[in-house]
Amino acid sequence: MLRAAITAMVMTLLALVLGTIALLIGLVYPSRRVIAFAAVVWSRAILSLAGVRLTIVGKELVADRVPRFFMGNHQSALDIPILLLALDGHVRFMAKDTLFRIPVFGWVLMRYGYAPINRSSPRVTLRTIERMLERLRRTPISIAVFPEGTRSSDGQLLTFRRGTMKVGQRSGLPIVPFSIEGSLAVYSRDRFAAHPGPVKLIFAESIPAEEVATMSTLELHDRVKATIARLLGQTHEPEPVPAPGLMAAEVS
Repeated sequence: MLRAAITAMVMTLLALVLGTIALLIGLVYPSRRVIAFAAVVWSRAILSLAGVRLTIVGKELVADRVPRFFMGNHQSALDIPILLLALDGHVRFMAKDTLFRIPVFGWVLMRYGYAPINRSSPRVTLRTIERMLERLRRTPISIAVFPEGTRSSDGQLLTFRRGTMKVGQRSGLPIVPFSIEGSLAVYSRDRFAAHPGPVKLIFAESIPAEEVATMSTLELHDRVKATIARLLGQTHEPEPVPAPGLMAAEVS
């Protein structure tokens, strides 16, 4: 309980301090190097406090920083700092719109190209996605999403949202399935406690953008989910119709 409370407090305080610095610099010029540095410092501090012993498999597949569209499972609030650290801060997330209302933190997210997702208004969400895709065409950068749309309470894969597959296809980027295993055991929202332990992040081979463009939404859905399930050692049965809607990368 104490470790979890300290981790949550530091997560908030560091976001305010680093966010203020990044915001002030961003008022003049929103440098990607600045936000990447702040993201790595924030992530490293959080994961150290939570007691995460992180192992990354397949980092050599994405180490060149070529923009990609990452899709993976979601177990814990630690998943975002895990990805930020693994990708050296050079990645953006689609996040629930309530985060953008937080002073400083929300302003930084908006300034540096994160996309707010309004779950109650598909029309607003679509406009947001269109703006994000337009920015991607002008200045490409990696995007990460959690197709389940929320965190799994037991580590088993949940139903994937087909909206994330459509966005992935429209991004024009290679798609990289990934898995995170162990973050739920370290930090769970259901029992507000942090228990130090190992966490493994695995990056699979990219699906080339040219191949993604030729696939149907259902084909992409099944391939991505089957790959993530295999990385987690879980079974996967193809789903006849993926769930509608669009996820938000949750941080809570």
